[in-house]
Amino acid sequence: MGGSPSKKIEEVLQNSSAFHAAVEASFEDCMGLAQHAFPGLQAYQLLDASSQVYVKMALDEGDIASRYKERLLPHPPTQFDVDKAVQKERPFEGGRKALSLKEFHAFAITLFRDMGLSTAYHRLALYVPMGGVAVLCAHETAKRLPIIGPVYRAAGPLMPTLLLASVLGVVVSKQLSPS
Repeated sequence: MGGSPSKKIEEVLQNSSAFHAAVEASFEDCMGLAQHAFPGLQAYQLLDASSQVYVKMALDEGDIASRYKERLLPHPPTQFDVDKAVQKERPFEGGRKALSLKEFHAFAITLFRDMGLSTAYHRLALYVPMGGVAVLCAHETAKRLPIIGPVYRAAGPLMPTLLLASVLGVVVSKQLSPS
């Protein structure tokens, strides 16, 4: 079939020059604001740095990460998103107090990947039931049409299943594809 959506999104972000540039620029901005007093980003700076990455990620037509941002990242990260990524990534284990650029880059990939997947899953939770209702309405309407109805009814219960499977496949593939 293909890779998991999270692996595809990670690959998109890792291969994106716009994402790399945004991460580096926001890291340097936050380090400058702290007057380079620390060897890296502190925990309290993660929300600001992540928001800056979101803002600085250019909407470039040729960059697939820009299309990912446009489709699946409707808003900058919240404190909840950052806290969830910190719990998942655990960048401050072992007594570390600051993140290097490389560690912040890994953290940003985890953060934006999880935000995009969350948006996609929320949309699927809305679109799939709505698609089921649309298929049910189409099924009931097609049974009553004068010319199509007898042929449609002859196919029996197979038709709504075929309709639902095609609608579900299109919705899932469209929502979980990064492009």
